[in-house]
Amino acid sequence: MSIPVPLRLGSAAILPLLLAGSSVPADAWPAEAYRSMVFDTMRLLPPALGRVLWRRSDAVSEGVSSLEGTTASSLARDGREGTLSAELAGDVESRIDRIVHMVDEHDSFDEIAREFGKLLRIAADLADPTVVGAGRDDLRRVAPEYVRFVGLNLDRVPLVFDRGLPSPLDGASVSDLLSRLRDATRASIEPLGTAFWKDGRVLPAESFDYRSIPYGELSLSYSRGVTAASYLWLSAWKNANGDFTGYRFSKKSP
Repeated sequence: MSIPVPLRLGSAAILPLLLAGSSVPADAWPAEAYRSMVFDTMRLLPPALGRVLWRRSDAVSEGVSSLEGTTASSLARDGREGTLSAELAGDVESRIDRIVHMVDEHDSFDEIAREFGKLLRIAADLADPTVVGAGRDDLRRVAPEYVRFVGLNLDRVPLVFDRGLPSPLDGASVSDLLSRLRDATRASIEPLGTAFWKDGRVLPAESFDYRSIPYGELSLSYSRGVTAASYLWLSAWKNANGDFTGYRFSKKSP
């Protein structure tokens, strides 16, 4: 598929869009990382889905920044407790079903695109060590510098499809996918906490380059988030019969 996506965008242009009304935690992916994930996820999609979402990328980004409070609270609580709750997994499954229903009803595709954005936000946050490790003191004390490190190095991070995550398209449940994603993210917590803490102080983000442990963990986390988001998007697309031929992207007439 050939979709002309900007792989990395400057934060000055992106922050106003994503932070307005956003529920982004203080120590989560920087806003520009969410935006990059939107376009990188589109790169992994079939053309029929990728093109229609590309044309509505602003609506997808609006969905990323407008996750409902109940879901955001579940993500934060699970992060503090180091768990993946049945409530959160059920929430994601319900969102996929909602997209299928919206397609069946020929709802505005801008609204459907916003729902895709919310699915991406959940996958991205479950791939973020600062969210999944929010209950860990060793990570919490270094999280601000890690987030700065992400912002400084985002344009250098390659996208590598993570085939270690189970795909719902191959029969895995959504819960299996989210659990494996959470477990992989938890494995990054200790290495990051150790790398940024030395001699009783937090090392600044500038201490690390592309050969460092933080860069390796960032690269893995980013690619896992994009891969998981693509699986969730493709699950909704498949359940909606995977074909938008003739779809008018407007509400059905009564």
